[in-house]
Amino acid sequence: QAGSVAYGDGTSRPSVPWGLGHVGIGLLLGMLASVLAMVVVVAVQGSDAVDDPGLAVGSLVQGALYLGLVGVPAWLVSARGVGWVDLGWQRTPTGRAREAVQGLAIGVAAQVIAVPLLYAPILLLADDPDVSGPARELVDRADGAGIALLVLMVVVMAPVAEELFFRGLALRAFESRMGRRTALVASALLFGLTHLQLLQLPALVMIGLVCGWLAQRDGTLGRAVWAHLGFNAVTVLVLL
Repeated sequence: QAGSVAYGDGTSRPSVPWGLGHVGIGLLLGMLASVLAMVVVVAVQGSDAVDDPGLAVGSLVQGALYLGLVGVPAWLVSARGVGWVDLGWQRTPTGRAREAVQGLAIGVAAQVIAVPLLYAPILLLADDPDVSGPARELVDRADGAGIALLVLMVVVMAPVAEELFFRGLALRAFESRMGRRTALVASALLFGLTHLQLLQLPALVMIGLVCGWLAQRDGTLGRAVWAHLGFNAVTVLVLL
């Protein structure tokens, strides 16, 4: 079970029954699962599916990645006696509506206000960088049922799986080895870098910091998940 140990300044440092090795394994399993999913797609549809992947293919590969991210926390719960509450996943008996509203508002504000301010210097110095290019390409592939699949993948699955892994598992693993602020920055950088999108990295690190701060402040993932959901939902709504 998770506990705590004392810092030198008298504050408490969480002691968790998992470490950075579990974080690395989760990322590795996710990447291997994504590669395996792509191999299956190529075997079924041919190499053209890799050159111009449709939304269904992208969803399959992304879903395989989430299997790795969620698989390690699920294994810790089922085989190592870790509770979901230790990972920050708990339902508060009261205040759930307030938690959702506050989280959504924070996520929307981060997307609508913080992102433009963050990219203002880049837009002034660079030659019209296409910051929303990858998201637009994804949305352009959505048509009819594809829109529902897009919403499920980006607005529902991503916030739940990524918050459980990056803020529930990774952030707490970092916190058990370093100061809270350093752990917050480290987990946000890991979150941003694993998306492999250089131009979107500042925004990804920023929302990682926001969600990490919420998780640290609340001790649970509730508002962080809703903030992540609101952040992603704005992008999808604007581009549809």
